[in-house]
Amino acid sequence: MGRLVLLALVLIAAALYVAPLRAFFAQQDRYGNEVASLQAARKQNAYLKKQAELLSTERYVAQVARSDSLLVPPDTQAFVVKGLPGKDDTQPVTLPAQQAATGTISVLERIEDLWRTVLD
Repeated sequence: MGRLVLLALVLIAAALYVAPLRAFFAQQDRYGNEVASLQAARKQNAYLKKQAELLSTERYVAQVARSDSLLVPPDTQAFVVKGLPGKDDTQPVTLPAQQAATGTISVLERIEDLWRTVLD
């Protein structure tokens, strides 16, 4: 009979510890998730700080404007050539506007360029 009472007491004690142990393990899981979330937020914060520093420089802003929006500096004319082999995206080719406006390309060069375009 003494063993039965001891067994009953052990079972009652174990039953009393089940709920707190579940809560403890759930809290450990939440803590692990929050630590991972905090690390991700810190990485994103560092990235955004670096972007903010870069955006304060004129060179970076000009580079982003040229690549994302296809903007060109003043006195420059942009040409987009499509269908080149090995190029999936279009890269603008820029020439100074004065050279394009003055027409420095001769008639012979224009015919030669047209001929190369037709043959290729």
